[in-house]
Amino acid sequence: INIILQKDNNSYRSFYNALLHEGYRDLAALLQDGIPAISSGNRSSSMDGMTSYVKTILCEGGVPQRPVVFVTRPKLVDAIKQKLCCLGNDPGWVTVYGMAGCGKTVLTAEALRDHQLLEDYFPGGVHWISVGKQDKAGLLIKLQNLCSRLEHDSALSQRPPLNIDEAKDRLRLLMLRKYPR
Repeated sequence: INIILQKDNNSYRSFYNALLHEGYRDLAALLQDGIPAISSGNRSSSMDGMTSYVKTILCEGGVPQRPVVFVTRPKLVDAIKQKLCCLGNDPGWVTVYGMAGCGKTVLTAEALRDHQLLEDYFPGGVHWISVGKQDKAGLLIKLQNLCSRLEHDSALSQRPPLNIDEAKDRLRLLMLRKYPR
């Protein structure tokens, strides 16, 4: 409890939610009176600090929602944000890696919950794809879906790619012509 109290209010709230969801309702009830109030003194219009613009962009792009039990890790989120901002000057990739279950998805999604980052560096939105371990058929479906999403408002819209090589070629052209950043 002392460690949680040294962190921000969201940590206490997340700990409380974890107790509730993991079957420790009696312990959670003891902590219920101490749950900090949520302040809304920033420019956002929601309880979790996201503007409606951010919610819309992330929802349209398929970015995972924040988990019920969430602990902030601002240094790691800021590191990912800085790398994403570098893509504005030099197009490329940001790779987040680590053991399964260590929080790569949560951290990366959290970095995208920044209004200014999305507005300045991702004006066309984001497209989130969870690939994981896929057989060739599963990978082809993921690539076809991405092609469809990227071509949705384009005159380039065509039939779905029939194989992985065709999908890779189409995505390469889309990235070069339509989404160079």
